[in-house]
Amino acid sequence: MEDAEVVAEAPKLFAIVQEDAEDGWVAAWGLDFGDGTAEVTGPEGGPGLRISTTSAERALWYFAIDKTARARLVWVERAEEVMREHQSVT
Repeated sequence: MEDAEVVAEAPKLFAIVQEDAEDGWVAAWGLDFGDGTAEVTGPEGGPGLRISTTSAERALWYFAIDKTARARLVWVERAEEVMREHQSVT
């Protein structure tokens, strides 16, 4: 399998960012698999927050319920970094 094929098949990394009048923070990290599934976890990982949903946009909805902070979706592009860090072991 070619590196470009791996990158093309990789899930898309996203963050849910929340902001109030004074500050902003990453509320969650997620992977959107592009097939109608997305997995979300809290920013610290571990057994806390975990959401399985249909898309990154749907995950955002869960955070938009909190009216004390504005929530937005940020796509994280890392394909070039993945390609650069590729190492082959034979």
